[in-house]
Amino acid sequence: MSEKPKILFYCQHSLGMGHLVRSLALAESLSAKFRVILLNGGCLPKQIRVPFEIEIINLPPLGFDGENNLVSRDKRRTVERAQILRQKIILETYVKQKPEIILIELFPFGRKKFAYEIIPLVEAAHGKAKIICSLRDILVGQRRDQERFEERAVETANRFFNAILVHSDSGFARLEESFQYLESLRVPVFYTGFVTPKPQSTKKPKRAGRAKTIIVSAGGGLVGEHLLTVAVEAYALLPEKENIRMKIIGGLFLPGRAQVSLRELTKNQKNINLRKFVRNLRGEMNTADLSISQCGYNTTLDILQSGVPALIVPFGDGTREDEQTKRAQRLEKLGAWRVCEKLTAENLAEEIQKTLQFHPRKISLDMNGGKNSAKIIGNLLSKTATRKHSKQSWLSPVRDALEEKGETVKIFFRNDDAGIFNARLFKLMNLFEKFGLPLDIAVIPSEVSTALAEELILRLNSKPNLFAIHQHGLAHINHESEGRKCEFGKARNASQQFYDIAAGYQILEDFFGNLPRPIFTPPWNRCTKETGKSLNKLGFKVLSRESAAESLSIDGLEEIPVSVDWFAKRQGVPLSREEIGEVMSKAIRENNIVGIMLHHALMDETERCFLSELLELFSYCPAAECSPMWNLYQFGQKKRLVKTVG
Repeated sequence: MSEKPKILFYCQHSLGMGHLVRSLALAESLSAKFRVILLNGGCLPKQIRVPFEIEIINLPPLGFDGENNLVSRDKRRTVERAQILRQKIILETYVKQKPEIILIELFPFGRKKFAYEIIPLVEAAHGKAKIICSLRDILVGQRRDQERFEERAVETANRFFNAILVHSDSGFARLEESFQYLESLRVPVFYTGFVTPKPQSTKKPKRAGRAKTIIVSAGGGLVGEHLLTVAVEAYALLPEKENIRMKIIGGLFLPGRAQVSLRELTKNQKNINLRKFVRNLRGEMNTADLSISQCGYNTTLDILQSGVPALIVPFGDGTREDEQTKRAQRLEKLGAWRVCEKLTAENLAEEIQKTLQFHPRKISLDMNGGKNSAKIIGNLLSKTATRKHSKQSWLSPVRDALEEKGETVKIFFRNDDAGIFNARLFKLMNLFEKFGLPLDIAVIPSEVSTALAEELILRLNSKPNLFAIHQHGLAHINHESEGRKCEFGKARNASQQFYDIAAGYQILEDFFGNLPRPIFTPPWNRCTKETGKSLNKLGFKVLSRESAAESLSIDGLEEIPVSVDWFAKRQGVPLSREEIGEVMSKAIRENNIVGIMLHHALMDETERCFLSELLELFSYCPAAECSPMWNLYQFGQKKRLVKTVG
């Protein structure tokens, strides 16, 4: 039996334990297919469970102090001495092990102060191993030199890296939301889903009649003293505290002085239990009535998987550290928990009482990040996906056009006629969700039912980065007595068109609130200049027809047309799949933005299989960047603004 391919996995945790815990969970999943050697750059507390399948090489530990200065965690060595030893160990390990994959956590999107040891590693491995970046769901986006930092990150990634793994559900958080220079990135980005540790033995659910239990935690604890202290003070203000037990989990990195202070603060509180560490936080949450915590990646997943009502106090310094705040606000909007905006004893006590009555909404997110990461890395290593798409097929000209383009092509999918054959609509949405690619849905207002609206709202709220809706005429009926079909043609005067568009807008607003985008797709992709003027008056920003249509040239109304019709015909005969591939390749060669028009009502299982092949290609190919239409509009406005100011 041949030896497993080797992964040299670099992980540097500097402030808390989040990066280490996620990396250990990911390494454990990868160990099923790979031999994983973990370079651990921070302290490794003895209480942390290390999977036996993983080989760990502990580097002289470095980290940050409260002022973001690099410090040695080993009192025997200075920072400078530790840096020299670390660089030597890293390079010697690479030479000795000759790994097929180098997996680096966060860099180049973070860990700038460790570039001195990471750059020599990737330079040595460049062209000899697959170099992959492992990222959490949301990046810090408020650095003082953010623009220059992102430019450097792109330069480094494009030069050395083969892929970027984002450990997020693509419908929850996408890289472009916290990294503005994504359009300059030539490295393929894969969304793996969230990485969670293997479940440990779970405690039995809490029995009715017992005192309520509140768990207060702050990850590793290095920056959690204020939250833990205020939680103890808030407990004293609870009106029924005799029937409430509070468990304070300080964290392995909670400073010694903070431990002493908390012990002193709780010594006369018989219903408050102070613990430094628990091995199974998710199990503790299963038995609790309320969790109070910050909003780190791993704690978030423990809360969501346990289903405990949660009150979140995200860590942040008001400027740079905005990652937890973004995550907290996003999940609060989805109904997963409540967020405490002001951390005082009085306010926290009030929020505790409210949250004890709160029922969290179950959020559906992809939690298979470890397994999916192993599959993606396996494909990159074996080039399975490349070989698969090298076969002569209807996709060959599409792939060739993308490879020859020399720059990224922005692609969007627009699906028309939502409101009819809705079962097929949801199957189409499932397909896009599978590949983590966005889909714009044109909805016929007069065909909207309560059942359709409820299902679409649920999907739009749970996957806001994948699905968006906009208006598709009013009733999708033909008003022309002769010639080509048209709902907004010459047969309707300006006032009639204005009334129809406004009526459709009102219907969508009544059913969906502010969810519809200010985009209008006319049925049959046809309309007149009067249509454009009405849209302008009503506040629409985008008109989407077909690329062959002559522009209406109306200020304030952007036109984003489709250039490929999935069900195109030539002289009344549907194009073959090979002919569609040729049309698509031509559009890619001639345009920087390519729109593909779908009609779910016409898509049977065979058509969905063909579409699945195309979506797989786009999800893998770095030259294809799939975007929602509204993002394309905003990107165009930003470019025009920059050009005007320049």
